[in-house]
Amino acid sequence: MTSARPPYNLLESPAGRRWLFALLYLSEGAPIGFVWWAMPTLLRGQGVELGSITVLTTVATLPWILKFLAAPLIDASLHRGGSLRRWILSCQLGMAVALVPLALLDWNAQFPLLVGVVAVHAIFAAVQDVGIDALAIHSVPREELGRVNGWMQAGMLGGRAGVAAGSTLIVSALGDPALAVLFLAVLIALPAIVLVVAVAEPALHHGAVEIRAVLKLVATRVGLAGLAIALLAGGGFEFFGISAGPRLIDLGRSENDVALFFGLFAPAGLALGALLGGTVADQIGPLRGTALSLALLSLILSSIAVDDLAPVFGGGHVFWFAVAYFAIGALTASSYALFMRLSHGEFAATRFSLFMAMTNACEAWSGFIGGSFVSASYGLTLMSLTAAACLAAIPLYILWRQSPQRGSNEQ
Repeated sequence: MTSARPPYNLLESPAGRRWLFALLYLSEGAPIGFVWWAMPTLLRGQGVELGSITVLTTVATLPWILKFLAAPLIDASLHRGGSLRRWILSCQLGMAVALVPLALLDWNAQFPLLVGVVAVHAIFAAVQDVGIDALAIHSVPREELGRVNGWMQAGMLGGRAGVAAGSTLIVSALGDPALAVLFLAVLIALPAIVLVVAVAEPALHHGAVEIRAVLKLVATRVGLAGLAIALLAGGGFEFFGISAGPRLIDLGRSENDVALFFGLFAPAGLALGALLGGTVADQIGPLRGTALSLALLSLILSSIAVDDLAPVFGGGHVFWFAVAYFAIGALTASSYALFMRLSHGEFAATRFSLFMAMTNACEAWSGFIGGSFVSASYGLTLMSLTAAACLAAIPLYILWRQSPQRGSNEQ
């Protein structure tokens, strides 16, 4: 893992770390904005059936759900002297190369081949995410993880929104996706260049440890509490995120209003919430930051649920929905900082990926239950799922009890 040390190492300063991981997450968010947001719109404009488009988005999502399977490979390579930077760079190269056929294919006539190309790209992108998260765990001081996670989320959201809007406008103006694909490849290449010229990876301890030992590390009271938080805390907001658009339509908002909300207010709320929530988490500790942001979000979602049962917001639904996204951003940054702290040590990539797998499971169960009962009452469904999310207070309390210094921000 030895390499020539660059003249300036971004990992050596707080500002450098924030900018580096924001840039790396921008390179994650940019392809997501293109594949998950822009491509479905462009494909529908070419006459591709909605059912086929959902197949594409499902294929693009699957590697992200299964990315925890790649984490043990990364951890094992580190124990044998491997390099996280090399993993990330290899995946960025794979992501960029996999995009090339998108500029050459006829998306409508060659749709099955298009799906295969997207699948290959998504595999590289998901493994890159595991490598970036592992680099953050190993290189960012514990007291900075909240702010770094806030900047990560801001970078990802900026990449998503910017590429989704920009590529759609480019293709609409030129009628050809080639320039949009080139633009996206540049956004992926930029952080790759930064990694080469301005990042020196920290030295890691290498030992011959069996990868199955990670199960013993996770199956502790602290590890199980962290998994429970990941599985429960998002119960309310995952359903809210799925239903926000349709709900605004039901409340009389136009499609243009909804487009403006998701194009501006929602990502702005998420980014601002992540930046502020991450900063607060570093000040008071990610455990208390997670608890505080969960309480704030639960209060907001409960208010939205009550408004459905007994209207009190009047015409201010867009404002309160944006406030909810602000709280979602704060909870995301603080809880991810907590999961990164819980992942410190051996098999960091695998342990953190397991926490992320539980957040995906949370999205699955809350979406399924919410979709099953929302027709009876949106308000009661949202209130019930928010109450279920509040059960995360139990494992949060367990972690607080396990903290060696309850008055500090160490946990």
